[in-house]
Amino acid sequence: MRFLGPVVAFLSAVSLVSAAPVSERTPDVDQDLPDGLPYPSPSELTLVEQNAHGTLPNTSPPPVISNKGITNLQLIAFNELFEVAFFNELITNITDNVEGYRFSDADDKSLVLASLKAILAQEELHAIRANSALSHFHVNPIEPCQYYFPVKDFDSALGLASKFTDVVLGTLQDTIERFALGHDFDLAREIASVVANEGEQQGWFRMQQGKIPSELPFLTTGDLNFAFTAIQSFTYPGSCPNINEIPLRTFESLEIVTPPSAKSQNLTFSFQDNSNETNQLWMTYINQQNLPIVRNLSYVSHTGNTITAEALFPYDDHELNGLTIAAVTKKDGPFADANEVAKWTLAGPGLIIVN
Repeated sequence: MRFLGPVVAFLSAVSLVSAAPVSERTPDVDQDLPDGLPYPSPSELTLVEQNAHGTLPNTSPPPVISNKGITNLQLIAFNELFEVAFFNELITNITDNVEGYRFSDADDKSLVLASLKAILAQEELHAIRANSALSHFHVNPIEPCQYYFPVKDFDSALGLASKFTDVVLGTLQDTIERFALGHDFDLAREIASVVANEGEQQGWFRMQQGKIPSELPFLTTGDLNFAFTAIQSFTYPGSCPNINEIPLRTFESLEIVTPPSAKSQNLTFSFQDNSNETNQLWMTYINQQNLPIVRNLSYVSHTGNTITAEALFPYDDHELNGLTIAAVTKKDGPFADANEVAKWTLAGPGLIIVN
């Protein structure tokens, strides 16, 4: 399956959720992951390790794990399989000289492909490691879905890769904390090494976009439930064989209609509210390692279950650079952290990147 046509919400670098209703998508062809994933043969694994410039850890997972730890591994595997599909399709489009993915300079193309092939193989190893750990703990490995990538060319694909890597870097912070809370200390160190690897990738994505490699002094944190929801916006309905085994929440989608910029401004949002309640809602922003920011949400229109509303994006008062996670919450806080925001979220995440 090749990358599909452009979607306004992505190309404006505003929202990770497609403007097209998920229910309207139907897969056009079967989509297989490379190198025999999720269950490569020994020879396929050897090739992946060579392409990744490194190996799977040869240490065994600990003998026991907490329930929080199992959920962490499931979400990691769910995300890594999505990333494998994305980078595999991107490499295929560049290799096949698909329109929008062509390079005028052969040396540039060679370096880009070499970089992406290493990133792909590294993500493959992340996926294999997470699923192997689940099997070790007698939990079903996560199976891949059929995926949908609404980008039209190399530049928009890089923008999307940079955006979901920002989300991953925030989510892995939550993963490490949950491992610690569940006393799964042996797993925290390994995930910290993955954070560093994802950070190296993000620096390359940013430089390819003409940005400085380091985004923030303290990267924006996240919550597993936000990542779980965001990844599903790239999947075809009913195509994820055992997604129901991951005990995380899926929120209503949130579209950011107004393209944000590096200034305080009112933003327009659109989301679904199927609760049939008339309670007040708020817009809550998560940025860097700071306390979540809550602003009033003013309704513009309410048609059926679709709500259009406005809220202030207080850039100037809080230096809201890098990734900001926006969420419609059923409480006005105060929230201690991203996990508390997720507990009260109706719709989200909306992803704002100002750089």
